[in-house]
Amino acid sequence: MDSSGSKDNKSFSRLLLQSPIDVKDELDEKLERCYSIIGEIMCRGTERENNDALTAYVAKGNQQHDEVQMGLLFAILVDSKLQTKSFQELNLIARDGLTCLLTKINQIVYEKWLKLLDTTRAQVLWLCKELVKMNAQGADSVCIGILRQVVGGDISQKNIWLTESMLDLFLDYKPFLAKNVSLMATVVYTYLRIIVDHGTPSLMILRQKEVDLCIGLLRAHWQECLQIGRDLIRLLQNVAKIPEFDILWREILFNPSNLATGFTGVTQLLQIRTSRKFLVGRLTPDMENKLIFLITKVRFGSQKRYQDWFQRQYLSTPESQSLRCDLIRYICAVFHPSNELLCSDIIPRWAVIGWLLTTCTSNVAASNLKLALSMTGCSLTQREIAS
Repeated sequence: MDSSGSKDNKSFSRLLLQSPIDVKDELDEKLERCYSIIGEIMCRGTERENNDALTAYVAKGNQQHDEVQMGLLFAILVDSKLQTKSFQELNLIARDGLTCLLTKINQIVYEKWLKLLDTTRAQVLWLCKELVKMNAQGADSVCIGILRQVVGGDISQKNIWLTESMLDLFLDYKPFLAKNVSLMATVVYTYLRIIVDHGTPSLMILRQKEVDLCIGLLRAHWQECLQIGRDLIRLLQNVAKIPEFDILWREILFNPSNLATGFTGVTQLLQIRTSRKFLVGRLTPDMENKLIFLITKVRFGSQKRYQDWFQRQYLSTPESQSLRCDLIRYICAVFHPSNELLCSDIIPRWAVIGWLLTTCTSNVAASNLKLALSMTGCSLTQREIAS
């Protein structure tokens, strides 16, 4: 992937897309400073002497140890030619199980993803793959963080690239998913959800790969996937017309024990509440922050301009209508207003839900919205209903 930043932006930051007038990002500056430190250490002699010097510097204390990890992380993210050597050195000098590295890469994914250069995003995915390949402890958290950046209802080139890159990773390393059950359930939930967005002829190959992954994991690990809960029924209903899922539905309805010993059918699954982590995972951190602002800071009666902005930003295309289900499930099952908020003049949840329902431009999406709203556990509080 090519970076979309200008030459001036690149000279200002090798990680982030910024203009010359932007203030230097604190994390970016810290990583670059650590990169300069290891550059000074490793420019004095042969490769062996440089490695000895680096090891000696790390041995001085925890601060030096973390500086080297952050410097090598920066090298991986900004230069693909150095990625393999830098990752090898990371594994040689790390004394904390790569905890510092994982903390910083998760911070970059959650807080800086929208600002990252395209080349940096590609390097983040390369690093994620290497962590999965070596079965590193904490690699699953990196995968989950990147999956949150896959936007539902978005078929732009960048989002499709991210979707397919992570899909290929999971197809190549299914044993890793089997060892990390929580990640596996998140992968199934994520790709079951976005399959419906990829119905155009140009995305049929991607869609079939998504179907193959989900069907393979569901059939091989049905018992583990039951932790998704009742929302698994909702997602399977949305893709029921796809032949592979139609066959799966018939087994769920007429021969449930064939999927897992002790599984009795739809009723059992509907009794399992879907964890907040799955519902949160379908909103990007940026989208979640803006939605939280809307339902905790905006006064009732003054919400139109904020809703119009949100609509233009996230809900303006035909494909994006499917995102409304994710928003409604988040509002109903994840966000729980305090008594103080319920008594205030802040826009109530029912008004936001009504706005999402009435502005939907797709009949199919509208039907799915009503199903999402009617799921058990989605009820509003009595005080909200009374208002």
